[in-house]
Amino acid sequence: MKIASIAIIIAGGLMSQSAVAIEKMYGVVSAGYTDLEYSNTVEESFGYKLILGHEFHRQWYVEAGFIQFADIDTESDYSTLGVQANGLYLGVVGKASHAVGELFYRLGAANVDVHAQELSADGQCKFGAAVGAVNGQTLCQFDEGIAAGIIGLGFDYYVATKTFVRLEAEYMRGKDGFDTSMISLGIRYNFN
Repeated sequence: MKIASIAIIIAGGLMSQSAVAIEKMYGVVSAGYTDLEYSNTVEESFGYKLILGHEFHRQWYVEAGFIQFADIDTESDYSTLGVQANGLYLGVVGKASHAVGELFYRLGAANVDVHAQELSADGQCKFGAAVGAVNGQTLCQFDEGIAAGIIGLGFDYYVATKTFVRLEAEYMRGKDGFDTSMISLGIRYNFN
């Protein structure tokens, strides 16, 4: 929740600047499928991204954004264990323009917060602390901050004067076995 609040404050601050300050800036809202792995937690979920970007060279952008990978609640019978994973990222985007749109690739870094529960058969929690027992196994709960690298590839398809449809795939890998991929579809809008 803290990360979402910070992202909203930063986005509001950037969008409240004068028209000169938002020259060559754009915003992206996208949603898609994520596959998240961390420790013993493996989840497939719906995810979304909010991005602000700025073109600092004719072939290069810098982007900052918020990504939600998973928001799954724990079932009362513990048949499904909860996981919430979201983060802030900063990256550079190289582009190749074409008459119908822009092919791009992304390299960046993210700070991801993973809050989850997992079962441990041996009674030892790899991360976090024991909070109870379920069917003879120890229930572990953790809240970890993870640094991760990002690589991505996508295409912005031109549909109107300032509007693109964005299709992209990206992969993130971080410390302690954090591994996720995301395929998303979204809208990019150029502010200028």
